[in-house]
Amino acid sequence: MEQMTLGNAQSDAGWEGPQSDSWPPVPSRAAGLERLAAFLAKGGRLYQTHRNTDRGEGRHSHVSALSPYLRHRMICETEVLEQILDQHSANDAFKFIQEVFWRSYWKGWLEHRSLLWPSHQRQLPRCVEYLQANSRCFDDYQRAIAGETSIAIFNEWCDELKRTGYLHNHARMWFASIWVFTLRLPWELGADFFVRHLLDGDPASNTLGWRWVAGLHTAGKTYLATPKNIRACAAERLAGRSDHELGLNQLASATFSVTDHLPANALQRTEIPWPAPEEKGCSDYRGNHGRTAVLVTEEDLTWLPSSAPDGVVVLSPSPRSALQACSGVVGNFVNAALDDARQRMAMQWKHGPVLTAPNTLDDEALLDWLVEQRMDEVVCAYLPMGPTRIRVERLCERLASKGIGLRIQMRDYDRFVWPHASKGFFQLGKRIPEFLDVMRLHEKS
Repeated sequence: MEQMTLGNAQSDAGWEGPQSDSWPPVPSRAAGLERLAAFLAKGGRLYQTHRNTDRGEGRHSHVSALSPYLRHRMICETEVLEQILDQHSANDAFKFIQEVFWRSYWKGWLEHRSLLWPSHQRQLPRCVEYLQANSRCFDDYQRAIAGETSIAIFNEWCDELKRTGYLHNHARMWFASIWVFTLRLPWELGADFFVRHLLDGDPASNTLGWRWVAGLHTAGKTYLATPKNIRACAAERLAGRSDHELGLNQLASATFSVTDHLPANALQRTEIPWPAPEEKGCSDYRGNHGRTAVLVTEEDLTWLPSSAPDGVVVLSPSPRSALQACSGVVGNFVNAALDDARQRMAMQWKHGPVLTAPNTLDDEALLDWLVEQRMDEVVCAYLPMGPTRIRVERLCERLASKGIGLRIQMRDYDRFVWPHASKGFFQLGKRIPEFLDVMRLHEKS
């Protein structure tokens, strides 16, 4: 979920929905690039005009639907920006470019407050215990996640989310607002429900998006789902049904102050552990670091070191929730995306002596493989705050006990953008032209 300025929801005869077999998306880099190519022509003024319209399941052609690929960096932000600017001016594509940087803002903001995510995870069991103490509240929660409330449109979004792993961004905001202000359920459990079912479920954008709707990210600024706004931006989906049929007549007419149950230190500023810049083009790369293996994680499936390693190993998916496992839709997608990355890595250095572990590996199997292959060091793309970061930090101690070092490398894009994400989006957003200029991303003349 992201903040947005509500645009014109009028229909456009030249803007047709995707084919019915285009979702769920194929979890590969090639499929991500194909989806990007298919969207590029629409990334300018058409996107700006229609991006807030939820036409219904299988018809989300008003947005790029690239989020599952960007979430796992099967495609990266710089190539998306470069290609969009190849077809549109920065002015015409401003709204799409801004949305790309919103994702970066959320990631960077959480990096500046790295205690928030683990604190949020520790809070989840307490939220469940709180609801279980009141049978009516717990029943409301159970009905909400089952899509069995008295609000029909909420139930439809819930069903779409669970079956497809996706919701239109605007529908996510409506869903969260109804969850918090109409159903009066803890935002923490709503965010957890989303992260377990969204293909693009991300610790930063998802958690902070829910906090923004609840008025906790920017103090006092809440988001209220209203029948008028839902009707304006989801007319096709509503199919002429009345407010009573949809349950819109039950929506809260005002927000209220939501108590933040996270400990005070969860929002304290923390230092980002900036890795040293990579020594690109260093001819004695292997000599400096011994036998080196690239560790591939679901956080970045396209990052490559500057020189060929001795091996490639892929870490299995990390649990996103302290409460329950991810949905089967999410699990299948992430596992297939990891396998796609493993195969691409094997092909990347097919002319060199690079060993590739045959499957994605859990912690124990990964350690065994590294020891068996006599690796001295593991090099990995920077892990933003979330379950994989915490998991690898713990794994680091076990690697050290085996005499294996862990070296982290960061993309230039993150190194450049994240320092400006410590406050509100405006501070980052006003620098977008500067970012594009420094990254040499300009529209074609």
